[in-house]
Amino acid sequence: MTISRAQQWVEPYGVEVRTLPAGRWWDAVRVPLSLGVRALEHLGHDTGAVIKDGYGSVLYWLIRPTAADHWRLPQVQVLGPGCHVAVPAQHRTSGPGLYWRVPLTRQRYRTGPEPLHFALRAALADASGPRHPARVCCRCERSTEAPVLVRVIERRPNTARAVYACPDCVPHCPAGPGQLE
Repeated sequence: MTISRAQQWVEPYGVEVRTLPAGRWWDAVRVPLSLGVRALEHLGHDTGAVIKDGYGSVLYWLIRPTAADHWRLPQVQVLGPGCHVAVPAQHRTSGPGLYWRVPLTRQRYRTGPEPLHFALRAALADASGPRHPARVCCRCERSTEAPVLVRVIERRPNTARAVYACPDCVPHCPAGPGQLE
C-alpha cells in the first residue's frame, strides 16, 4: 500500500470515525468476535489490518474488492458495493468503541482472501469441535478454552451479557457489574 493510496480513505489524525463505502478500495469481511479471534490465531502474521467494533463485538478484515463474492461461510458476512463500514482514524488503536485491533500501516493493509478464507474455515471447525466452547478474554482478547465468568452486564431488563476472562487475567478483572466496551 502506498501512502498516496492510503490517503484516499484513511484519516490519520482527523475524525474519530468515518463511514466509508465498501467495494471501492476494499470489501470488508465481518465476523463475530469469538470467531474472529480464532481466525486471527490461525492467520498469525498473514493478517492485514483488522477493525474491532467493541460495542458490536465484531471484527472486520479488509480484502480486495470482489475477492470473496463466492464465500458461503456461516457467521461470516462479506460487505461489498452498496454497504458501508465504520472506519476508525488511523491513530485509534485501543478501545473502547471502534478501533484498529491490528493497526493499519503501509505494510499491513488488506488481508489476502485465500489465507483469510482458510483461517475462517479453520476457526469455524475449531468452534464446532467436541470440546467446551472457547471464549474471548475481556482483558487480553485471546481465545481461551478455560473461560472464567467474571461478571454479567445487564443492558436492559431481561437482557444481559456474560463477560469472560482467561485464568491468567481473572485476578486483574474486577467482578460485579461493569460497562460494555
